[in-house]
Amino acid sequence: MDSYKDSSLPIVERIEDLMSRMSLEQKVAQLQCMMSMGSDPSMTLQYFPHGIGEIAVFGGGKTAKETAENNCKIVDYVLQKPLGIPPIIHIEALTGLVGPETTVFPSAIGLGATFAPDTVREMGDIIRKQMLATGFRQALSPVMDVARDPRWGRIGETYGEDPTLAAEMSVAFTKGLQGSDLTEGVAVTGKHFLGYSVTEGGLNMASSPIPARDLLEVYAKPFQAAITEADLQSVMNTYGTIDNEMVIVSKSILNDLLRDEMGFKGMVVSDYMSINRVPEHRLSKDMAEAGIMALKAGLDVECPVPRGYGKNLVEAAQSGDLDVAYIDQAVRRVLETKFKLGLFENPYPHEELFNDAYSNPAFRAQSLKSARQSIVLLKNDGILPLSKNVKKIAVVGPHADSLRMLFGCYTHPASIEMDLGRSKGEMAGLAGPSMQQEPDDDGFIQSDQMLGSRVLKEHQLVTQAMEDMLRGKTPTILEAIRTKCHDAEIAYAVGCEVAGQDKRQFDDAIEAVKNADVAIMTLGGKYGWGLNCTIGEGIDSDNIGLPGIQEEFAREILNVGTPCVLVHMDARPLSSEFCADHMNAIVENWFPGTTGGEALADVLFGDYNPAGRLPVTAARNAGQIPIHVGQKIGNSYFTNGLNMILAKYVEGSKMPLFHFGEGMSYTTFEYSNLIVTNCVPADGIAQICFDVTNTGNIDGEEVAQLYVSDLAASMVRPYMEFAGSKRFFLKAGDTKSLQFDVRADQFAFLDHESKWVVEAGQMAVMVGGSSKNLPLHGVFEIQNSAVIQGKNRGFFAK
Repeated sequence: MDSYKDSSLPIVERIEDLMSRMSLEQKVAQLQCMMSMGSDPSMTLQYFPHGIGEIAVFGGGKTAKETAENNCKIVDYVLQKPLGIPPIIHIEALTGLVGPETTVFPSAIGLGATFAPDTVREMGDIIRKQMLATGFRQALSPVMDVARDPRWGRIGETYGEDPTLAAEMSVAFTKGLQGSDLTEGVAVTGKHFLGYSVTEGGLNMASSPIPARDLLEVYAKPFQAAITEADLQSVMNTYGTIDNEMVIVSKSILNDLLRDEMGFKGMVVSDYMSINRVPEHRLSKDMAEAGIMALKAGLDVECPVPRGYGKNLVEAAQSGDLDVAYIDQAVRRVLETKFKLGLFENPYPHEELFNDAYSNPAFRAQSLKSARQSIVLLKNDGILPLSKNVKKIAVVGPHADSLRMLFGCYTHPASIEMDLGRSKGEMAGLAGPSMQQEPDDDGFIQSDQMLGSRVLKEHQLVTQAMEDMLRGKTPTILEAIRTKCHDAEIAYAVGCEVAGQDKRQFDDAIEAVKNADVAIMTLGGKYGWGLNCTIGEGIDSDNIGLPGIQEEFAREILNVGTPCVLVHMDARPLSSEFCADHMNAIVENWFPGTTGGEALADVLFGDYNPAGRLPVTAARNAGQIPIHVGQKIGNSYFTNGLNMILAKYVEGSKMPLFHFGEGMSYTTFEYSNLIVTNCVPADGIAQICFDVTNTGNIDGEEVAQLYVSDLAASMVRPYMEFAGSKRFFLKAGDTKSLQFDVRADQFAFLDHESKWVVEAGQMAVMVGGSSKNLPLHGVFEIQNSAVIQGKNRGFFAK
């Protein structure tokens, strides 16, 4: 037996034996990726005679079983190549494997709203099983970016604005998918390294104007936490530039920072077609040079097709223009990942898991749990929960009876719509709009249309596709309400579309509301790919309010006088002062996934007591951006005790519409008996203990939140930092004692010499149910200062 095939040998020894047998062409092939579509892999893989490193599969089958069978064909085809090196088959899996018959969980921003990392880890384990069963061994997920600009269309793919919350969720996701044994796990890919979410103008792929210290302290934190605490196996670069340096060709970022300083040992893969941007930015004369630059910087695999990692690498190495050591270094990382995954022993779908992975009712129950936990009650004048005995209900709004709009971007339903749009010539939002037109006969929006003028009416092909795929499995919001209140008279009218200026449907909705005892109104955006959506990848906006004429529609409905509950569904939080002031109740529902209609009905009618919390600050308007928890002292609304009389808006408030961590319940909670460790050394742990009592008459969950503020530091620090949280259930009248263990080095920062330091001094402690409501206050002291390794610091309270 060849040594590299001997599973009893150390991985390092197997790698070296295999590399000694590989030609230069075979090595370069391991750094390449190709997209495979359809059931015949030879159609694309015939052009790779020396093997392949990774394969991206799209449209692999109409069922999960077909997908697994097609992935088997891919593996069979690749194993026929000399040396029989198996491929890694990757796919997106942010809130569920993007494939047929999979369980879809809430969008990542909704998962952030759960404040429940255990829920995210359990979700990750389900995704892991469904990926293993169909043969996918690398997830191009999660998005570890810290998102603080709601103009950016990809905010919904993130866990929110706070680095500590994002770090805890990223660790949970990574542990869930990778599992305790990587041979039975999936390689997780943290993206987008680094600073992708902060851009000039909130525009996708633009430059990231981030100060050097914030880059490491804030935006690198979730990646560092996943590397240190969960052994993250893969990282994907950002498209953008930092300090005028494009990340994909930046040795200082991809090697010196990521590997040398942060201790990452895994494989770096490119975001799709990001090497193409190097010559576009005039940094190289052509793709061949761009590929060499990326390889030298530390990029291991080019996805999704080899434009920069083609024969140019072979020719450059043969001519002496490229040291083959760069190729060998990247190949070792790719092979190590394959050996760790156990692909040389079993590169195929794990058929023994299939029935459980796709037939286990517990998976749907977990989706329902996640959807319920993601719902945030932002306002309630007492109207909620609604009685199931209400006589007449009006349900209005574009989301209420749409299957598609229960799902966000990077889900299978959204990908089906994108594929249908592409078949009609719609360019997935990659082309710039220049004209104002109406949809074509099928309702598709062509790529040259302006969002403000177009009417987004769900086209028939998408509606039919959703019906075929989801009917009987996923009820719409309207259907779930009808099931919940089977004796009520329920009238439905769409009222208006997601976007556009068409008011012709107003009257039907107004009439329905006039005749109702209560109105349930769904408003917000449509989340996905392409210009048939209002938010998503490549769909940024300078308006963070309600799209189209929705606010005017809301005003017309409220003028009727019927009590109204607003259900807001978007990838960004509600930014409407009018709705915040005038609605009887507001529920933030995000894009909840497979069981979202049921989850919402459970909350509206009191079968589930909501406890979700905002993972982002809700700005009143785009002019307040940036506005978020953790801003430096003296910025935004964090000016208490400062002489900031000249720091104000001429019109409008500095205060947010809703605060980070904010969310209501149908019961009430009281915090008491705070006890804080007096002093801890720089390498010590502070203990924060307190009691929480459910003082209401209803059982419910609470999210206890911990915030810390450095009272004296050598650098300007945040006014207060979110340090951790705990979601827990408490029966009416019961009291629970909680204890947070917080490492002193969680509050380390970069000093004047850019060294990670823990500084001696007092730290204020604040505990409560949101960043707006922190009734308990205390102080602990860090006794001594210390220089530390940033990669080994604490990341969140436990």
